[in-house]
Amino acid sequence: MDDLLVKHLTGEATEAEMLQVEQWLAEDEANQHYFDHFKLIWEESVQLANVTEVDEQAAWQRFQHRVQEGSFPREKAAPVWSLNSSLMRAAVITGLIIGIAVLTYVLFHNNPGTVVRMATIQAAEAVTSDSLPDGSIVTLNKHSQVSFPEKFPDNKRSLQLNGEAFFTVKPDKKKPFEVHTNNVTITVVGTSFNVRSRGDTTEIIVETGIVKVATEKQTVVLTAGQKALTSLNETVLQKTANTDQLYNYYRSKKFVCDETPLWKLVDKLNEAYNVHIVFENDAIRNLPLTTTFDNEPLDKILNIIKSTFNISVTKEKGKIILR
Repeated sequence: MDDLLVKHLTGEATEAEMLQVEQWLAEDEANQHYFDHFKLIWEESVQLANVTEVDEQAAWQRFQHRVQEGSFPREKAAPVWSLNSSLMRAAVITGLIIGIAVLTYVLFHNNPGTVVRMATIQAAEAVTSDSLPDGSIVTLNKHSQVSFPEKFPDNKRSLQLNGEAFFTVKPDKKKPFEVHTNNVTITVVGTSFNVRSRGDTTEIIVETGIVKVATEKQTVVLTAGQKALTSLNETVLQKTANTDQLYNYYRSKKFVCDETPLWKLVDKLNEAYNVHIVFENDAIRNLPLTTTFDNEPLDKILNIIKSTFNISVTKEKGKIILR
């Protein structure tokens, strides 16, 4: 599949091969995460290809060894595709042989030639919490992952996030803590905050301390109780007050509602319980709800919503319909 992805990135894949890639990406969100990292290395490697001289065969073997070691997490085995031409093999070598070393150079600004081993923490079907090399703690929501050097360099602590995570950062004024996701860079010294990056939308919510959020065109500073929202299609960071605690459900196992519009709770229920709840009547979407569901079964939550607002809850064809 690595070789097929290269053909996709270079525009040399046939229609059948393009369809194969699209089907593979649609099979599992983890495949999309793998492709995002693969594409990032490709793009950054090409920038240095013109000034880098390497032993092609040895470098290719080193890259493949990195993949097998787990530098790029896989959840499913994929078909093995061979290179059919010297031109394609040259494209692969140009873009990928620099591998982890190039990614580290570009993202973490280490000295040229310094090889830094990368680590990845991944949450598949369960929330995962783990410590980082500096003692900071990261809690990953389902279907999320974070990549970072096994040992942070002296000048900063940089990570790449796909999905959603809550960070409790160990203070170190000499080594700023950076999270990169989509087109956003989040910088802190010591604080706690939540980052949610799904599709092309990124949301940052600060729980304690101060956080700087930057895109290519704008920078905002957030304090506790504030959030910022942006997307790949926008040039503006929307800074507002955070009005609910639902973002914290995957860590606390609680859905805390305080005059919270019903649609916001429904969005989180769909994500937490992997269901498809929809509104047949838009008039009930913004009904305010004040309560706390503490690790309750979905059916109990739906029954409370039903009785509170005197609405019907019907399960039909894989959907839960609120009327």
